Amino acid sequence: MNLRTRVAIIFGKLVSILSKTFALGAGATWPGEIALRIQPRILRILSANLPHIILVAGTNGKTTTVKMIETILTQTGKTVQRNASGANLDNGIVSAFLADMKAKYYIFEVDEATLPNVLKDLTPEIIVLTNLFRDQLDRYGEVDTIAEKWLVALGGIELQTNVIVNADDPHLAFIGSKISAQVKYFGLEDPSLFLPKMQHATDTIYCPNCGARLTFAGVYFSHLGKWACGNCSFVPPKEDVTASDFVSPLEGIYNKYNTLAAALTAQTLGVTKSDIREALTHFTPAFGRMERIGRNIILLSKNPTGFNESLRTVAASKEKGPVLFVLNDRIPDGRDVSWIWDVDFEEYRDFPKYYVSGDRALDMALRLKYAGIQSTIVKDIPQEDMLWILPTYSAMLDIRKKLTGRKIL
Repeated sequence: MNLRTRVAIIFGKLVSILSKTFALGAGATWPGEIALRIQPRILRILSANLPHIILVAGTNGKTTTVKMIETILTQTGKTVQRNASGANLDNGIVSAFLADMKAKYYIFEVDEATLPNVLKDLTPEIIVLTNLFRDQLDRYGEVDTIAEKWLVALGGIELQTNVIVNADDPHLAFIGSKISAQVKYFGLEDPSLFLPKMQHATDTIYCPNCGARLTFAGVYFSHLGKWACGNCSFVPPKEDVTASDFVSPLEGIYNKYNTLAAALTAQTLGVTKSDIREALTHFTPAFGRMERIGRNIILLSKNPTGFNESLRTVAASKEKGPVLFVLNDRIPDGRDVSWIWDVDFEEYRDFPKYYVSGDRALDMALRLKYAGIQSTIVKDIPQEDMLWILPTYSAMLDIRKKLTGRKIL
């Protein structure tokens, strides 16, 4: 290790200590940012010769899937380090490395747009692809754009890498069919979970292989479901695990996917089914993902598909209470909030009360009015016996700080 790298590590760790000591944050991004500025190749250097690196990428479910994998591995006696705060850019991954350079397993969630760059600097043992939906269009562009970049990046990975793919997502199944790595698939395979009709926020209805319109025998949400192309005969691959193999410890259809992704990853690492099932009974939600803080339950809702599934989860839950929608338009959320018009609020008019807050509370209130829902604009968290809170990303961090008195990032 040369002098430049040593200096980068020392300064990165110093920034982390100062950040925590003076309550400026959790040291989840700036240590890595400083280290990268001193040594741009530090991610490649730190990851060299580490056999167990797992990357989890996708639009929704990254944080929960990473935490599930961590729970399974730690319950079976493994030492694990992850980017627990959800800082999933290069600087967050480097910060997590600096925080623990002696773990056996490193599990990182990776931002969709960042994945190709990260793959240039490290060779993971496993890559997990959860899903692709519209999210922050001002930053990412359409789903097709991300899928094309992923296909190029994954086409160059080494043969010994295992890629865990959601078979119910047409774009991801196509990527899996085109790369030379070892690919394994998960999917629900449960028609009883199909929606009665396709949602408005459906992102992929055309075949990624030939461009013809896909046919769907049923959808679980958005474009995830049992699809096929009648033009080129492109169909979903056979799954290695399905919903009948593992029970999710959390409510929500999307958490069934997260559970299967984590379970298949653990199986690939040699963990038995029985040990996986036992470990999942000890799982607790990641911050802001079905997280309970006092009388409040927080469900991060940052794009049309995620918001629809949050609403579906609230409606199906045995716990009934008012809902608070908190809409921000800061950089972590995306500046464009027009996506709220793609959320199916019209299907969820029966909650006890509706509150709205955040930087764009008026936009949310207007959207609800068009859905036939009367809401109350608030500047603080309402005092209710039980409250469901559905915030965008920066709003979730603000709410958690207010409820817990401490920052995440």
